[in-house]
Amino acid sequence: MVMDFFKNKVKKYQEQKLDEILFKIQFHQSTKNELEEQLNNLKSSNEKLIKDISYHGKMVDIWIANEKKLRKQMNDS
Repeated sequence: MVMDFFKNKVKKYQEQKLDEILFKIQFHQSTKNELEEQLNNLKSSNEKLIKDISYHGKMVDIWIANEKKLRKQMNDS
């Protein structure tokens, strides 16, 4: 009985974390896409935009890795 309670708590926590991770992936991906569009509309190269695009690309990769780890944990439990 108590074990089920804790399993449910852990599952709800993991689901909440997964939602947060998916939001962050979506945020960084859409921000990266917007910046890439801005860069494409410029006549010249912009270092700040290029650095920001790179940053958001890295963040997408990090959050996707976090999502995979969490999904694996959820499947294992």
